[in-house]
Amino acid sequence: MKTEINDQYSIDNGYAPGKKSFEYLAKSIGESFDFKLVHKAMLAVEWKWSFGTDKYGIENYGIPTLDTIKQHAARLLKEAYDKDCSISTGGFSAGWDSGELYLLFQLESASEQGIVIQDDDQTSTTRANP
Repeated sequence: MKTEINDQYSIDNGYAPGKKSFEYLAKSIGESFDFKLVHKAMLAVEWKWSFGTDKYGIENYGIPTLDTIKQHAARLLKEAYDKDCSISTGGFSAGWDSGELYLLFQLESASEQGIVIQDDDQTSTTRANP
């Protein structure tokens, strides 16, 4: 059964249970996410994206424009929403988790997964944050 427009309005505004529309969630994220700050950070650290190859086979790299950043984020959000998953690329992470759509931009990250170091006599595990 297809959700009617009035039903989706009720869901989007919290009057009825259900999955909020992508348009509603993306608009909310777009209004609260500081894309200018992301662009400023990318300029400061000279963060370059690949824009494919030219006709001579040379890879084109460059710092994305503000509009390119916004378009990239929108595509990630849409994919995460449609597939109920998380996806990360170009410094961005977008995902659908517990009924919430999210968007992150990270300059640095680490994991606490153990790293196994094997010696002749023993094996030990170290962690990023002991």
